[in-house]
Amino acid sequence: MLVIERAQLKDAETITGIKIAAFNQEINTYLGRNGGPPGYDSVESEIDIINRFIAYKIMLDDEIIGGLFLIPEGEEIMHFEDFVIRPSMQGKGYGYKVLCMVEKLYPNIKKWVLSTPVFSVGNQHLYEKFGYREISRDENEVYYNKIISA
Repeated sequence: MLVIERAQLKDAETITGIKIAAFNQEINTYLGRNGGPPGYDSVESEIDIINRFIAYKIMLDDEIIGGLFLIPEGEEIMHFEDFVIRPSMQGKGYGYKVLCMVEKLYPNIKKWVLSTPVFSVGNQHLYEKFGYREISRDENEVYYNKIISA
């Protein structure tokens, strides 16, 4: 069964390993090299995320298959960050299901905000399918939001 749970410090190493695999695969596919956002390959960075933000692990049958974190901005706006799923588990509908779960956890949020790299066409497709709308882009990122109407 797919569930999301608050990440704990003991999960930092596993989530970091998933970030390394997911970000490296994505960037290698499109840019021919490894890489990710600052700190994506650092357990210390993941520990900092777990301590400072609302961090979740994505669980499938008691195994961590991904992670994400949220940054509240006031009472009605939430930033969605570093959403990753283990590469071998991608393309199975888990991303869409996780987006649904996260929204249900925060019914007071009226505006969701996220960004994804310009080259990440798979991510863009997922977010647009889930109702996110592109609001801007630059040479590196596509910026999205989703407005929840009452």
